Amino acid sequence: MDKIEILKKYFGFDKLKKEQEEIIDSILNKKDTVGLLPTGFGKSITFQLPAMILDGLTIVISPLVALMNDQVMSLKKKGIKAEYINSLLDNYEKQRIYKKLRLGQIDILYVSAERLENEYFLSIILKLKISLIVCDEAHTVLWSDDFRISIGKINIFVKRLKIRPTILALTATATNNTLNKIIDCIGLDNPKIVSALFDRKNIYYDVRRTDKKINELISYIKNHNNELGIIYCLTIRNCKYVYDYLNNMGFKVGYYYGTLEPKEKEYMQNMFTNHEIKIMISTNAFGMGIDIPDIRYVIEYDLPSSIEDFLQQTGRCSRDGKYREAILLFSVNDIKTANYFIENIEIQDRSTKELELIKKAKYKKLDKMIEFATTRKCLHKYVVEYFGQNYEEKRCNMCINCKK
Repeated sequence: MDKIEILKKYFGFDKLKKEQEEIIDSILNKKDTVGLLPTGFGKSITFQLPAMILDGLTIVISPLVALMNDQVMSLKKKGIKAEYINSLLDNYEKQRIYKKLRLGQIDILYVSAERLENEYFLSIILKLKISLIVCDEAHTVLWSDDFRISIGKINIFVKRLKIRPTILALTATATNNTLNKIIDCIGLDNPKIVSALFDRKNIYYDVRRTDKKINELISYIKNHNNELGIIYCLTIRNCKYVYDYLNNMGFKVGYYYGTLEPKEKEYMQNMFTNHEIKIMISTNAFGMGIDIPDIRYVIEYDLPSSIEDFLQQTGRCSRDGKYREAILLFSVNDIKTANYFIENIEIQDRSTKELELIKKAKYKKLDKMIEFATTRKCLHKYVVEYFGQNYEEKRCNMCINCKK
């Protein structure tokens, strides 16, 4: 089957978006590629479709267990041969998947970057024909600066393969500096860059300066009580505080952060996906890859550490293309908290000079986020130009500044 026949049979579409087709054609021509596509644009199809045409295994390096689970379940429902290997599987399940790999019965395999350093995994995978490697949510290479060192070692895995496969990196947000880091970190070879416009035209941006955030929060969600929403907090402490407060008031709320047990994370995500809870209170650990079209709003309870984080998180309420709202609750105290996190970064195997460069980069991103929170300019224009794109409209009429 050709790509359009596969598109219709397995994905139910008659045609691809221009940027999707560019990426797929680039992969089929064995060209390394970077796709910069906004949340909800349909990034996954750009590798899932060619994986069914290419002769060999497609390995998808995914940053989150929940993301792997959801995508593999969705692919299996379509009749596509996909599996994942992660920490939630017991040894019996892993051996079942390794057997299928040896027999060539898997087209797409999802793993974490850490799995690429597992010697048993390597003893099997290095004997197989790998046609495509995908680094999904590629902006997470920035995590290799502090808490996910393995993401920075993907290129070492690629070099161990007998035949170098085509590599695709996908993300919804990347400045030129982040793009260069993705290219260097993964080891892309003169990649084709395919970029869609970063602007989420259907999201209304609102910045509310307040020292009484919980009151502002309650006032907002009372007016949106039966709608799905996500509240992002910078710290686990604030997650627990907001959760307890809203739960005691009778709101249907859940919580999600990195240190939860995998089963509890899965439970919370399923509850939210099934609308059994209406509001998810989370750190930035929640949200990547979730396919829930009717999330009505995203509230940033704390100042995000970067415009990238802000755009990633707020983009999760825009998947169906309808009017949505992104609210930033901003207080001067947020700056102190953000500064504290940067100053107290602890990273193993980094020299003092390297640590200072990492801190400097984080401060630059934080400065831009503070500028966004305090500017009187059009907020859509600010975001688009931050990512180096042109914004031609004088007024967006979809942000608090233009409304005023």
